[in-house]
Amino acid sequence: MADSVELVYEWVFQLANKAQSGEITPDQYNTAIAIVNVELLKQKLGIPEEYQLDKREARQEFQTTQNNSDALRKFIVSKSLVKNGVGFDFPADFACFAGNSYLYVEQINGQTAASTQPIEVVTLGERGIRLNNYIKYPTYEYPIGTYLNNQLVVDPTDINAITLSYVRYPVTPFRNYTVQGDFDVYNPIGSTQIEWDTLLLPDFAIRVAKYFGVTIREEEFTNFALQRQNIGQ
Repeated sequence: MADSVELVYEWVFQLANKAQSGEITPDQYNTAIAIVNVELLKQKLGIPEEYQLDKREARQEFQTTQNNSDALRKFIVSKSLVKNGVGFDFPADFACFAGNSYLYVEQINGQTAASTQPIEVVTLGERGIRLNNYIKYPTYEYPIGTYLNNQLVVDPTDINAITLSYVRYPVTPFRNYTVQGDFDVYNPIGSTQIEWDTLLLPDFAIRVAKYFGVTIREEEFTNFALQRQNIGQ
């Protein structure tokens, strides 16, 4: 199979030429695939615009189905974090929270015992309630975490190291090229391939086609892309 950034480019370019309504430049293509890369991630995580008052879930959502988890498997990672000031800094490629924990070490009958304890993520309001409730006060066995000042603040506050599991952003794809006469020629050196699984390349290509359908102003071209997206394909 051809490199993914070139494969999608050739498909969209051929579709645009078939419409005979406009031109797709290499730079426009690179802008589109960078946007689609994030847009597809947003769909797989769960588009909040699809939420309804009595149904807070989207048609596709992270960890709700095995298929959707499979689509995101490349991007689910874990990292060990060390406390920085009052909290833990999120990794630069952090996109969505998946889970976290810390290693709890205690002495039981003179023996050292270690266990991995999950950290419950709560809202700022709930954190305030928990910190003032002796029954639900966060403990080493039942710690809590809160998003604050672009960090994860953990209680009890003397927990200094955690493991954060999260969905990272896929790397930004880029199609490098050289100009030869009136043509641009794909150059794999300097290109960054699309990270999404091969099964999702049609979804990716359809979304790129949707963007160029606006530029080309070909009604059939645009409607085809939108129809595929609206029915979840």
